[in-house]
This record gives sequence, structure tokens and C-alpha cells, in this order.
Amino acid sequence: MKKIFALLLVLLLLPLSAAFGEEEIIINNIANPSNSFAFPEEATLLEVYFPKIHGCDAAFVRYGEYSMLIDCAGNQWRDTKAMLDKLKITEMTYALNSHPDADHIGGFNHVLKEIPAQEFLLGFPEDYPDGDTVRFKVYNDLHTLGVPFRRVADGDTIAFGDVKMTVYQRTDESLARVNNKSVMVKIELGNRSILFTGDVQRDAQLLFIQDQPDIQSDILKFPHHGYNDMQPDFLSLVDPELVIVTSGRSSANGAKQLNDQKITHYFTENGILRLATDGTVWMVERIK
Repeated sequence: MKKIFALLLVLLLLPLSAAFGEEEIIINNIANPSNSFAFPEEATLLEVYFPKIHGCDAAFVRYGEYSMLIDCAGNQWRDTKAMLDKLKITEMTYALNSHPDADHIGGFNHVLKEIPAQEFLLGFPEDYPDGDTVRFKVYNDLHTLGVPFRRVADGDTIAFGDVKMTVYQRTDESLARVNNKSVMVKIELGNRSILFTGDVQRDAQLLFIQDQPDIQSDILKFPHHGYNDMQPDFLSLVDPELVIVTSGRSSANGAKQLNDQKITHYFTENGILRLATDGTVWMVERIK
């Protein structure tokens, strides 16, 4: 009789366990603008902002007194600056460049001239032979501004208080293009995480698939603006709930892949995106 009772108890608890397992980790205020969700007042939030840009990269991250600009597109740096002005940002802790192509590096000198950074983080030597030539003007201007430079590499970690940032990078000689050698960073607070992938393309993705690093993340910044689809096993390795695409190309191969996989995704071209987490759940919204 006791065994039968125990079995019945287990069967009754199974649906309850499944319900808890399906608890939302992303509160989507874009799809559901009437949400009444609010973070606890005492929570210090990790916030990530994407400006209204297309075909280039920029994102601003902040947590308490720490902040970082990840990439800064050359021909659209004014959109990034306008967003930072809207947020009343007057200085930042770090500026990080994923790789030295103009659509990722070309605006740093313009923005940091007015909003200084304590340190410039880069994953390539200044004289690296690949990349767009605009990088040399950016480096010269930043040196003139007195911004200290620091190289980062695979396995490096940087702490923003309770936030941890881990660097992932593959620089194998077999990787022909600088895109593939982009610095990727995973940013974590509590149980929540977001992965920035720069422009890593399929050859680099295959190396990550082979190595199996811990890059699983709730949110993924799609590589190379969604122009090309990802290696399926790379997408599975990250296993995101939400993807941000730094373009507006809904017909691109990347968007088709996300649609086929039924993965929620948003384009930066449609307006400023704000992501915020207290380490337990994410909230995503558009801001005006």
C-alpha cells in the first residue's frame, strides 16, 4: 500500500515539476507591451542597449558603476552617440573592439572623444595585417586622447562587480579572415547570460563546435549581422532563447534559420533595444 501511495505521489508531482521547468527566463515587453512585470526595486540590473543601426555593430553594457561599449560602427557612430546621450552617459569603464573592420571599429575615436573610456580592449595587435585601414586612424586618435590600450585573449575574464565577462577567441592559422578571429564575449550575472559573437563565421564556428567551450547563453548577438546562417551545431551549442540581429534584413539567411528554428529574434534597424536582468530573468523592450 505504501509503495502504491508513493507512486501516486510521484505521478502527481510530475506535472508540477514540468511547470516549474518551463518558467520563463525572458519577459518580452515587445511581444506583450501590456506586461506589468517589474524588477525588485533594490536590484542592481545588468543592462544591454543596442542602438538603431543596420549592417554594423555597437552595444552598450552597464552594471552599477561599470560600463562598456562593445564595437562602434564607423558610418553609423552618430546613432550610437545619440543613444548614449539619451542614456545620459558621460564616461565609461571600457571600450571593446571585437575585430578591426570599419563596421566594428570605425566610430570609437568619434564617440570616445566626447564620452571617454578608462581603457580600450582589443583582441588584435595594432599592426595586425588584416582589417580595414580606418583602424589606424582610430588607434592614432585614441592614443592622442590618452586612452590606455589592453590586449585581451581567449580565456581572459573581466569582472564588473558581480558581472563576469569571459573572452572566447580562435586565432588558428587555418582561419583566413579577420572576421573568423573575432573576440567573442560571454557576459553573465547570476543565472543569466548573453553572448556577443562579433563576425565569427562558419570556419571559426566549426572550431568552437570541436572544442565545446561553455558558450551556452540565454541571448545571442547573431554573428556578421545575420547575413549568413550559423553552423547548426554552433547554434545548438549556444542554445539561445532570444537572438539580436544587428541589421534589418529579414530575408537574409540568418533570419530564415531563426524562423525555421522558431527562435525569437529582433532587428536593431527597427529601433533601440534594451535588455535587462537581475540575474534571474531577462526583460526585453524597445525604447523611444
